[in-house]
Amino acid sequence: MLGACHSAPPASFPAPSTPARDSTPRRPFYRPLPYGSESQFSPLSVVLNDAFGQLRTSPRTDITRYPFGASFKAVARSVIQPDRSIRNYGYGQWLRNEIFPLSLKANGGGQWYPNYTLHLFGGGVTYMKLVDWFADHGVESHPRIAAGLMTYAYHFVNEAIENGPTADKGVDALSDLLVFDSGAMILWNATSFPELFGRRVETNVWYGQASVGIPGRTIENSSSLVMVRTAIPRTDDWRLMVTHGLALTVGVSRRVGSDGWLTLGSGADARATPVIDTVTGKKTASLAPNLALFYDRNGSLLASLITRGGSNNGLTLNVYPGPIHIGRIRPSLWVQQNKGGGVRFGLSSQLGIGVSTFAGIRH
Repeated sequence: MLGACHSAPPASFPAPSTPARDSTPRRPFYRPLPYGSESQFSPLSVVLNDAFGQLRTSPRTDITRYPFGASFKAVARSVIQPDRSIRNYGYGQWLRNEIFPLSLKANGGGQWYPNYTLHLFGGGVTYMKLVDWFADHGVESHPRIAAGLMTYAYHFVNEAIENGPTADKGVDALSDLLVFDSGAMILWNATSFPELFGRRVETNVWYGQASVGIPGRTIENSSSLVMVRTAIPRTDDWRLMVTHGLALTVGVSRRVGSDGWLTLGSGADARATPVIDTVTGKKTASLAPNLALFYDRNGSLLASLITRGGSNNGLTLNVYPGPIHIGRIRPSLWVQQNKGGGVRFGLSSQLGIGVSTFAGIRH
């Protein structure tokens, strides 16, 4: 293609025998597929699922009455004055429990595990996927800045919801925002991680279909699931897959057709993250066994069935755009058991947000 300052070629200029090759680099993390979870991916779906995903391990209340103002201020104080919160928690415990993998779950230890898996790795994958999305949607000059700002924004809201107005009494928010979220962007920009996990090893983020619960004004079915899948030697039809986030599972994927995969995995779910020390804000995690079944096409999730997902969500079926056809309409929907009693049903949209019934609040 010639620039405006160039003259047009003469009429006798020979036409190429084959179409010119597209020189646009392939986006390794984001692909605008018209089906499945990829068709719903956008900054809006990231905020709805990553920012509000922690509600699944919290008492479910009217979101319009949540103390966002006090929670935002508490998170800001913990970031601006981290030394005060760390002294209150204890520098040694902070390094062992939050920063370095030097403790187990007992007595509030092991908090480094979600920091590494969900923030350093999972947050990095989401960040790179946002970079690709912004570059593909007109922000070609500074997609990394846009993705970085969006990453910090949803993480800030996530910490406010997870830790509430007492965020500055603990070290969870400051560890995530100052160490692991910042570290994720440095790691994924300065190392070969994008090449390894964007092109050699299949990596993706699968989101729930966040919906507004009516009439309770809750946010239902918001979740984030990072998947990593790799080949098994001597076979093209089986692969090993690991997920974490909504569900920590390890499983095997079986090829279905030319580009589909059916995966069965098992693992554990953090059904709650209770505070065990009100002075230091120290937390632990209550784990429960979990099973999951996934069906995806080219890495875009078409359907999932997970036995549990947090303190209130039981068996959950998500069906994304594609598997069900009603004429030209490809509905996306979900059905979820409420451990407090009843069943929730939701209808989603191409934007990844929908509406759902409300089966009550479990306190």
